[in-house]
Amino acid sequence: MKCVIYARKSTEEKTRQVQSIESQIIEMKKIAARDNLKVVKIFREEKSAKKPGRKVFGEMIEFIEDGKADAILCWKLDRLARNPADEGMIKWMLQQGIIKQIKTNDRDYKPDDNVLLSSVEFGMANQYILDLSKNVKRGNRTKLEKGGWPSRAPLGYLNQDSGIVVDEGRVKYLRKAFELYATGGYGMKEIADILFQDGFHSRSGKKYNKGKIHKLLHNPFYYGIMLMHGKDYSGNHEPIISKELFDKVQFVLQGKHHSKKKKHFFSMRGFLQCEVCGCLLTATLKKGHRYYYCTNGKGNCTEHKKYFRSETLDKKLADNFQDLKFNPALVEIAYKAAKVRTNQTKNYLIIARDNLASRLQTLKTKQERLLNGYCEGNVASEVYRAKSGEMQKEENDLTVQLKSTNLKIQRGISTLEQTKKVFLEANNAAKEFLAAKEERKRKLLEILLWNATFQNQELAKVSYKTPYQYLADEPNKDDFCKMWTMEDSNLRPLQCECSALTS
Repeated sequence: MKCVIYARKSTEEKTRQVQSIESQIIEMKKIAARDNLKVVKIFREEKSAKKPGRKVFGEMIEFIEDGKADAILCWKLDRLARNPADEGMIKWMLQQGIIKQIKTNDRDYKPDDNVLLSSVEFGMANQYILDLSKNVKRGNRTKLEKGGWPSRAPLGYLNQDSGIVVDEGRVKYLRKAFELYATGGYGMKEIADILFQDGFHSRSGKKYNKGKIHKLLHNPFYYGIMLMHGKDYSGNHEPIISKELFDKVQFVLQGKHHSKKKKHFFSMRGFLQCEVCGCLLTATLKKGHRYYYCTNGKGNCTEHKKYFRSETLDKKLADNFQDLKFNPALVEIAYKAAKVRTNQTKNYLIIARDNLASRLQTLKTKQERLLNGYCEGNVASEVYRAKSGEMQKEENDLTVQLKSTNLKIQRGISTLEQTKKVFLEANNAAKEFLAAKEERKRKLLEILLWNATFQNQELAKVSYKTPYQYLADEPNKDDFCKMWTMEDSNLRPLQCECSALTS
């Protein structure tokens, strides 16, 4: 007989079972030598047999049908087939004598044998695949319900010790992608380009395309919710963005905040308005210079005929940023007072956390009662599905809130330290803005500014974000005693001299 050796491993992954195929071939060669069989060809395949359509398997069948071989050597029958279609083909060729023998490591199969044994073994191989699929799905569902992720970690996370951890080298880029898109001023391609310039690329050094950016911006995994098979699960992994930021991004993605694709980057587009008609200022590039002008969207404004050169706008905004300068000594004293308030807030958050935990436990009790009622036939299936879905959504929301509250409690004073740093850095806003490149200017505006209005080529009004608006409005930045009195008349006079604070 002329034999072929067929060796297969179940996975296409190069890093798994790397010795499996070669070890099978070695054992089959030993059997061929022992039984004085001639091996005319060896077929190797790295493909699951759970579905028909294996390329190498098909080539082997064709090779045998052409009369070039009439026997198969394989480690076990399940190497040949784990699905009914391939099983039927092999059994038919065996019964017709096209295949005169199938030899495995522990037995032989011939055309005149009782087909029951081979049918049982093939059936067991097929049942293994069916059971494996069910077990995997059940195991994945159980892991999801316990807050674990049963698959490869999304971009920005790493699989570690059967769990998911934040990829510290990449998380800043993911956050930036969400923050940029939430402004409504950037398209997918622009974000992909900016992140690549900042050093965000694939393991092979390639740029992530706009499709990849679009996909990650839709993924609730980044704020703590795992979506699989159309169902939400609350994850144990550390969120890298807030739900508020994710919702804002979805708002933009749904087209409620339209952003046009831009050929050139203009740092101030979206922040400037016309004081006369209220329309946004748009921008254009002429002879290498950036100009801003009113869009005249309402058709009745003459301001659109006046162009503002970007350097002029930069200077006017930077001059206005001087209003943010704050006495460093005053910041230090305010920080100490806030530290006391932070401790008070922590006590409030602990109460809030306990309330959330209590609500979550009550909800779990209701879910259990609902399930028991359904199992006992007291609750209709459609009612159970509707109520179960509502409760699951509520459970996810409560879990996210609880996690967020715990995080706030843990951060405590460290968050206050960061806030102090932000206030002090506001002192350098004007200088940094004038020296920055367009991308950095945009980032500074996103941090500081809501909008600014212009009229007659002059800055009419500036609206800052909190807390910078408080800094801009405060007239006594260098006089702690006056400001202290204005802020809270119930506070006792300080036993110090202002000159000591500002020296």
